[in-house]
Amino acid sequence: MAKRSEKKKLLEVPSWSLPALRTELPGPKSRALFDRFDRAVARAQIDHADVPFVEARRSEWLVEDVDGNTFADHVSAWGADPLGPRHPHVLDAVERAQRDYGMECSMYVPNVASSELAIKLAEIAPEPISRVAFEVTGTATVETAIRLAREATGRPMILAFYGQYHGESSYLAAGVSTDLSEVTSQHAEFVTGLVFAPYPNRFRAPFHAGPGPYDDEMYLDYLEEWVLLHQVEPDQIAGVLIEPVLGEGGILVPSEAFWKRLQEMCRKWGWKLILDEVQTCMGRCGTMFAAERYGIRPDILLLAKGFAGGGQPIAAIAATDEILGRTNLHIGSTYAWTPAAAAGALAGIEVLERGDVLRNVAQIERIAFEELLPLVDRIEQVGDVRAAGALVGVEFVRDRQTIRPAPNFHRRVHQAAVHRGVLGITQWGKWVYRFQPALNMPPELFRWSCRTLAEAIEEVALDPPPEPELLIDRGEPA
Repeated sequence: MAKRSEKKKLLEVPSWSLPALRTELPGPKSRALFDRFDRAVARAQIDHADVPFVEARRSEWLVEDVDGNTFADHVSAWGADPLGPRHPHVLDAVERAQRDYGMECSMYVPNVASSELAIKLAEIAPEPISRVAFEVTGTATVETAIRLAREATGRPMILAFYGQYHGESSYLAAGVSTDLSEVTSQHAEFVTGLVFAPYPNRFRAPFHAGPGPYDDEMYLDYLEEWVLLHQVEPDQIAGVLIEPVLGEGGILVPSEAFWKRLQEMCRKWGWKLILDEVQTCMGRCGTMFAAERYGIRPDILLLAKGFAGGGQPIAAIAATDEILGRTNLHIGSTYAWTPAAAAGALAGIEVLERGDVLRNVAQIERIAFEELLPLVDRIEQVGDVRAAGALVGVEFVRDRQTIRPAPNFHRRVHQAAVHRGVLGITQWGKWVYRFQPALNMPPELFRWSCRTLAEAIEEVALDPPPEPELLIDRGEPA
């Protein structure tokens, strides 16, 4: 049960930025649209419990539904809209390029928009990256990166980590989409060529009871002393596929010591370090690339989501001259780096280079810890609070002694927050609630959102829902 605390007065913020609910959720217009929508789409898309409304428009940092209700947006198009809806510099660049070029296959016809973006990206990418290749989606970048690592080394195996998410489409992507098993249930390709270790986690650890902090180098001990001894030879591994911050799996941030030692292992054994920055790139973690913040020197860097700047879909593979300067692989697609998408991505980089947005991200991270971290001491079910720039996670547990996950508590908190006007990220079966706001969200609105989330947590903690005895018994998605 929660300890009742004196309710904080919510921050005074401009009226245009405060969410307001005018109807029940879902409202009558949303219900009417759901009734028609649900008969027209796949069954997997008709669960409306987590987002109980139909969006009509977005303005500033708010989502407005068809019934006039507004919500603080902490989804940001799953990170693909990092500068809020319709940033004028990005929007102008996209519209101008669309008028100048229309649709064009940049893979075949060179054009100024895609050329300028390629030159810029090669200039600002973290060392030793020096070349880029065109792609459309994060999933495609993962598949291509694995092919590149295998080509460059002549080796067959890829080392990945439990809890990561790298997309889902075919042979390779299905094999490494592991944030939860049901993501690929009944369609995963059970393939050879992949080996896994646990992602470093300082709060909870395998074969250890109760909360940390734990030394996350233990995961590399496991890799060296067990995986490389019993499962795969070091000289069979082509590359290490890893996220600099674990996103879908719960906002886990490895230590500096972990990254230093992992890179030493890569150099020792000739492994190519494939850094999946699909979710963490372009300011999300407070620097242009998360690699810069954590001192990581990747051989291959994967970009998508925020790379678009909120313009049009685009992705990229950036790599060393050794890898992209010598490859014979066919990379890209018809829709890779269309001029409008390239122009929007370049405009997004230009906005970040001004510096004020990245300073705002630092404020968001600081506010997250100020407002949410005290909940760990105040509320039994709040196990941990983690943040890396504008990636924020609150982990829910049944109690502080066992720290067994509390997915039902998590989902109830999300629903309570939505009914207060805060839209964050939850997914069935998980127990870490996530905020992923626009990088330029006003600090006052972000602080208001944190305090509103704290109210929702306190409410649910007064009467916590029952949890499944075992996580694998938690039933089916709605």
